[in-house]
Amino acid sequence: MTLLTRVLLVNSGVVMVGAIVGTWLTERLVLSGASSTRSTLVILFAGIGLVLSIGLNYLVLRAAFWPLATLERTAEAVRRGDLSARVERLPANDPQMARLGLVFNQTLDQLADERASLQRVASQVITAQEEERKRISRELHDETAQMLFAGLLRVAAYKQSNNPDIRAAAAALEETTVDALEGVRRLALELRPPALDDLGLTAALQDLAQRYGEQLGIPVEIRARGSRIRLPADVELVLYRVAQEALTNAAKHARAHQISIDLERTESEVTLSVRDDGQGFDPDQRRVPGRGGGLGLFGMAERLSLVGGGLLIWSAPGRGCEIFAWAPANRVTAHERRNVA
Repeated sequence: MTLLTRVLLVNSGVVMVGAIVGTWLTERLVLSGASSTRSTLVILFAGIGLVLSIGLNYLVLRAAFWPLATLERTAEAVRRGDLSARVERLPANDPQMARLGLVFNQTLDQLADERASLQRVASQVITAQEEERKRISRELHDETAQMLFAGLLRVAAYKQSNNPDIRAAAAALEETTVDALEGVRRLALELRPPALDDLGLTAALQDLAQRYGEQLGIPVEIRARGSRIRLPADVELVLYRVAQEALTNAAKHARAHQISIDLERTESEVTLSVRDDGQGFDPDQRRVPGRGGGLGLFGMAERLSLVGGGLLIWSAPGRGCEIFAWAPANRVTAHERRNVA
C-alpha cells in the first residue's frame, strides 16, 4: 500500500473506533444519570482516545517513513565519499518508495560506472604523459646535452687561439654553452629524475630538495621514516609529482623562509607532508590567483585517487601551507581501492 493509503486507513480506523466507543459511552452515561460519573468518564475516554489516536498514527507513520530514513542515510554516506552505499530493499515497502530507492540505486550505479570510466581515461592520460616526459628527458640527456657538450669541447679548442678576439668570443660562448647545458640537464631531471627509477622515492626526494634549496636559497629539509623497501612504481611517481608541485608552488608564490618534507612509511600506508612558512592562501577557493600551475592542487588529488590515496591542504593567509598526501604502500591495496572507487 502507498503511504497515503496507510495513513488514510489508520485514521479511518481510529475515527470509526472512536465513534463506536463514543456512542456506547454516551448511551451508558444517559442511562446512569450520574452527572459526576458522566464528567469523569468523558474526560477518561477522551484521553484514552487521544492517546490511542496519536500512538497508532506514530507507529504507522514511523513504519511508512522508514524508507525515507534509509534514503537519507544512504545519501549522507555518499556525501561522505562512500560511493558503494546503496538503499536496502525493505519488506512490505511502499511501492512508490521502492521505485524511488531503485532509481536512487541505479543513479549511484551509473555514477560509479562513469567515475570508473573517467579514472581509467585519466590513468591512461597520465601514463601517456609520463611516458612522453620520459622520452623527452632521455632525448634531452642523450642527444641535446651530448651535442652541447661536444660544442663545448670545440669552444675550448678555440680558447687556445693566438687571436685575442677569438679567445674572448670563445670564452663568452663557453659561458653561454655551459648555462644552456646546465638548463638542459635541469629540465631533463624535472621531467623524469633517474633517481626515481633507479634508487626509489626517498633518494629522488632528497635530490629534489637539494635542487630546490639551491634554487631558492633557503633550507629545504627532508626527513624519511619507516621502511626503505621500494614502493609500487605508480605510488612512487605520484608522491614525487605531488612533492614537486608543492615545491614549485612554494617557489613561485609562498615567499617562504623554510620548507620541510616529511616522508613516513608504515606497513600499509605511506604519507608525504610538504610544509612551508610562507604567506599561505585560502584552500577553500577553487582557483587560487597565481597558483595552480602545472598539476595544480586538483591534479594532485586526482593523481592520488588513481592509486587509492588522498590529499589534504592546510593553509591560511599569512600562516604558511602544508600539503599532506597519503597512499597505500602495496600494489594489492592500491588495486583493490581503485576497483572499489
